[in-house]
Amino acid sequence: MDLKKHAIFLHLGMLLGVIILKPEVLYAGESPQEILTLQEAIEISLKENITIQNAQQDRKMYVLSNKINNFTTWFPQASLNFAHNSNWTIKESTSFFRLSPILALHWQAGIFFDKIYQAKKCCQENVINKLQTLETVSNELQKVVTCYYALVLAQKKWDISNESIEFATATLNNIQEKFKSGMVSKIDLLNASLALKKANLKVLEQKKNLQEKRRDLNFILNRSLNEVILVESDISVNPTWNLEHITQERVISLKTAIQEKQVSIAEAELSNVKISPFTQLNVSGSIASQGIEYDLKKKKLQKTTSNQSLNWNISLDISSLLLLPARIKQAKITLDKAKLSLIQKKLTVADELETKRWMYDNAIAEYKVLAERLEISKHKLLLLLEKYSLDKIFLKKKYHHKRSKLFDLHEKSEQEVEEAELMLVEQAIKVKEAEFALYQLIGMFHI
Repeated sequence: MDLKKHAIFLHLGMLLGVIILKPEVLYAGESPQEILTLQEAIEISLKENITIQNAQQDRKMYVLSNKINNFTTWFPQASLNFAHNSNWTIKESTSFFRLSPILALHWQAGIFFDKIYQAKKCCQENVINKLQTLETVSNELQKVVTCYYALVLAQKKWDISNESIEFATATLNNIQEKFKSGMVSKIDLLNASLALKKANLKVLEQKKNLQEKRRDLNFILNRSLNEVILVESDISVNPTWNLEHITQERVISLKTAIQEKQVSIAEAELSNVKISPFTQLNVSGSIASQGIEYDLKKKKLQKTTSNQSLNWNISLDISSLLLLPARIKQAKITLDKAKLSLIQKKLTVADELETKRWMYDNAIAEYKVLAERLEISKHKLLLLLEKYSLDKIFLKKKYHHKRSKLFDLHEKSEQEVEEAELMLVEQAIKVKEAEFALYQLIGMFHI
């Protein structure tokens, strides 16, 4: 009698979530670490993720390259001269130790206004590169979120599969006792044995799935693939951060920033093309300091004169004048295309925001329905156990038909609770994925 009562309450406890598998059971034979939160996973990826590190290094290289190009474009050429000069004839020779000039500076503007345009264009492209780097980081962090919740689900399924084995084992033991007493048929015994085999297979499947998801998260965090990771099993559908920050104006401003810069570059290109034939101003200048010569034969020191020069010229290219209308038209077409792309981008972003908001709201609504379903399933199972005394029925062979029916109802109710619990977890993950899809619109993955 005590054994039967224990088995029944064990079944109920497992399905109602009273018995929760501990980390040491989940990773038996391994050394689990502390539970890794999503925020910690994001912070680790910002420091360790290979793709993010490469994006950050590419950004640094781009900025450094721009600085070098700007320096070489505008800074004058400087040189230091240090030379020895020896001259001789048939009868006499002279030898000089010469520094002439000691310092020389030479600056050539080339096409001056074109350099100004190139400098402005470089600034715009620098902003674009920065935004592209942020977008790369944001996309990679979204992958971290996806991998994290995939591991959460795998861990939950592993928990449930282990609970199923305990339930199937307890059920088989119970059926074996009843079979010995002649209260159940051979088919009932075989069915219970098959249920245990299925539960064992399910455990193996979920163990493989758990290892795969753990490897995926380790890979994206740049950790050892087989390192043990425990993630949070309880998923709160409450927003992680303030969703009110995700406004349409902010999303459109961020998502269209790159295209806005493309329009600015196209506008500057059109202006530059219009005035290009009339801005062929070339300015160059040089400054040379006094030099020093020392005659080694006469042992005499003398200085050379310093030199300064400034040259400028304006030239008009006939071919540029003839091609000017066509180039202006070409630049206008480029500008129009950039503006149309900007308009299209704004519409697309607005639609994307509304779609993701709808998906989030719908996911929340489905979660509430599934939560209510789980409560009903649990209540149904409790009523079934309260209304009928299974122990008494099991002990009376004359109630075999009723007992068999009750047993089937009991087993079915337990399966419904198990299924409802799993569906609720899966839906909670969908809610979080929809939530972080909204965060991605403004790049808000960490605070």
